[in-house]
Amino acid sequence: MFPRYARHMFLVGMKTIRQRLKIAVWVTGLLGLLLLVFLFVVCPVFNLFHAHEHCIKGTYLTLMGYAEDHHGQFPSHTNGFGDAVVMLLKEEPESARNFTAPGDDGHLLAECARTGAHMPEDRCTRTYVQGLSANNDPQIALVFDRYPTRGGDHFRRPWGPPQREVCFIGDSMRIIDEKNWPAFRARQIELLVAAHFPRADAEKLYAPISVRQR
Repeated sequence: MFPRYARHMFLVGMKTIRQRLKIAVWVTGLLGLLLLVFLFVVCPVFNLFHAHEHCIKGTYLTLMGYAEDHHGQFPSHTNGFGDAVVMLLKEEPESARNFTAPGDDGHLLAECARTGAHMPEDRCTRTYVQGLSANNDPQIALVFDRYPTRGGDHFRRPWGPPQREVCFIGDSMRIIDEKNWPAFRARQIELLVAAHFPRADAEKLYAPISVRQR
């Protein structure tokens, strides 16, 4: 009798385990489905991670519009590239975010554009390389993020790789992984030197930002 009872309890136990495994599989699958819906439906629709709010393609279009009206010359200002951007945005201060990196809402730049106040270069979160024209080497970076953001602006997400976005004179944009930034920086400095920029000025443009507006 005892072996029969033990066998019965064993079968009951196995049935219970199978039922619990089925429940665990269903719960895991449901949670996985909810996670996928959150990542691919909720996040894009409601833009929870604030992706694509600093469109560097729009930055390029704004600069090219100016160049087309000024014989191919991009904006320039003796008080620094911050004021060159302010001058450019004077009629469109609402476009200030296109000249700021992710994490910077552009309020300071927009306010300077509205009032004409000085915009210090060290408060800019994107560097604008002034002193160039549409006829310069198309590989030269015209605007770039001064610090990396996870996923960049276009695909911003907490688990993304640290990246910076760049737009070039030659009507293109690239997303640069931070691990590749030192090589990119070195290449760009040489291109600027070849375009008759003093090396010290070129290196200053690519110096790390001291205050990170996140």
